[in-house]
Amino acid sequence: YSYKAYRLVKNKKYFYFSVGFFSIAMGFLFKIISNSVIMFLLFFTELARAIPFMKASYFYTGSLILFAFLILSGYVIFSCLALNVKDKRVIFALLLIAFISAILVRQARSFTFFYFFAFVLLVVHVVPYMYNNYKKQKSKSSYIVFLSFLLLAVSNFIFIGINLYGSSLYVVGHSISLLAYLLLLINLVLVLKKWVKEEIN
Repeated sequence: YSYKAYRLVKNKKYFYFSVGFFSIAMGFLFKIISNSVIMFLLFFTELARAIPFMKASYFYTGSLILFAFLILSGYVIFSCLALNVKDKRVIFALLLIAFISAILVRQARSFTFFYFFAFVLLVVHVVPYMYNNYKKQKSKSSYIVFLSFLLLAVSNFIFIGINLYGSSLYVVGHSISLLAYLLLLINLVLVLKKWVKEEIN
């Protein structure tokens, strides 16, 4: 949707939005791989034996790091768009923090910092930007996008408390996160339907 908007209006902002969403999508792909290592450990163990100096744990750790880095990179891109940041040094510094956060994921309790950084990026930059966009547009689509990112911020805030309050928050956080992405999907369907009608007319 973002890339199609970029092709239509040739606005670089939509191109970077598409890059951000693609980064998040790829992040979840690597999350699936890391979960698959646990579910199909025997398969990945045999696969690792066929590759010199490789272990099944490397698949898991590498996928987990890429998951964290790509998710945070997507949020960094959205934050830079929200603040209209063009200084490459600032962008590089934020991506470096994202990379450090991702590397720390492999250590015990380190997911807390990952979720905290994601929460800060969302609640300080992305959510206010989406809210201001909604105030300007006053459309159902912009409201759904704002609500989606607000829910993502809430879910990351809940994830921060997992180590303190137990795994029950994990289910709550993912349920809210799922709702946020479902809203984005609903918005995509509504926008595509609108575009189809316009093209027909």
